[in-house]
Amino acid sequence: MNLLRIALLLPVLALCACNATIGERMGESLAVVRGFQSSDHAIPPEVFASAKGVAILRETNAALIVGGSGGEGIFLKKVGLEWSAPIAINTAGASFGLQAGGQQRDIMIFLNTDAEVSNFLDDGVYAVAEAAAVAGPAKTDPHNAGGPVPASYYYIRAKGLFGGLLVGGVYFTVDNKANRETYGQDASVGAILSDKLPKPQGATILTQALE
Repeated sequence: MNLLRIALLLPVLALCACNATIGERMGESLAVVRGFQSSDHAIPPEVFASAKGVAILRETNAALIVGGSGGEGIFLKKVGLEWSAPIAINTAGASFGLQAGGQQRDIMIFLNTDAEVSNFLDDGVYAVAEAAAVAGPAKTDPHNAGGPVPASYYYIRAKGLFGGLLVGGVYFTVDNKANRETYGQDASVGAILSDKLPKPQGATILTQALE
């Protein structure tokens, strides 16, 4: 099996391991948000307030020359001034380069425009290239204000050891199976994110953490 096939197989295997319920994902996501907010570079309140959508992910990388990553999380949309019920999403990726080791990453991606949210919802797939993504401003960043707001911000917290150059990004897809298990077989992504269905238990605690 050549390197290209290995690279394509790794994300598939990673996605197969994503089977957490939305309740479990919300617990993980709450830990991710609190981890960011208790760090030295907490995400500014303005980023939460102006966002139209947010993806919260916990991802694991493993690599030896060819890298693969996989994880799971949730996505929420702003409905008026409040956050919607969450939908389940999975993330996976592959990369080439000189790399060895393993690493856990907590990722938050803020979509700042309605068009960017629509891109994700229309396709069911959303991709962020590390080379093109815009790191979100920190509280201590003196260049926080001014200029146009990017279509998206990303924040990453890494744990573990990883050596070498990682070339790639992150993309995520809707986990329809997990969503149906929580909201019912006929529940659509649009209905969930429009708050037309009851929120799962524990969602209020998470959405309060995002405010």
